[in-house]
Amino acid sequence: MDIWTQLGRFSEFETQRLFMRPFAFKDHKDFYEIASDAQNLEFIFPHQASLAESDFLLVHYFMKTPLGVWALEHKENHKMIGAIRFDKLDLTAQTAEIGYFLHKDYWGQGLTTEALKNLVFLAFQEFDLKLLQIIVHKENAASARVAEKAGFNLVRQFKGSDRYSHKIRDYLKYELRIGDRTYE
Repeated sequence: MDIWTQLGRFSEFETQRLFMRPFAFKDHKDFYEIASDAQNLEFIFPHQASLAESDFLLVHYFMKTPLGVWALEHKENHKMIGAIRFDKLDLTAQTAEIGYFLHKDYWGQGLTTEALKNLVFLAFQEFDLKLLQIIVHKENAASARVAEKAGFNLVRQFKGSDRYSHKIRDYLKYELRIGDRTYE
């Protein structure tokens, strides 16, 4: 079975505390709550000042091409609280870069780590990927901890241009290869 069919099969799944599912326009108010607060997205993308800007971002970056993109919905309150996605998927090399963000009210609870560990398992067991990467801003210690808790290894530090501010920043690159550890 090809990866796109597999991604379709696993477009919705659940973890212990989360529903991982495609984004829907019904998420737009929860998304705006995240996107309008710069603290939530300091290392992701510029905060969105208006609901219209947030709706545009939601549709064009999270809904338009849904496979490999999951909304994180909290099971207790059914609120969309974040996202995890394959930012770069290279089918030839069987690699993917993973990106994620979470509403600040849910930080420190292990929810992103939970989502990431489940996605790692699927990536290696169902999507036939061989290498996963996460790139974080060096000063984003919380995101680095998520990668490390999910078993990713720091492979290098480098300087690069931030895609939004175009300022040179320090980055950390984490990798996890199939067989590096058990991901169950």
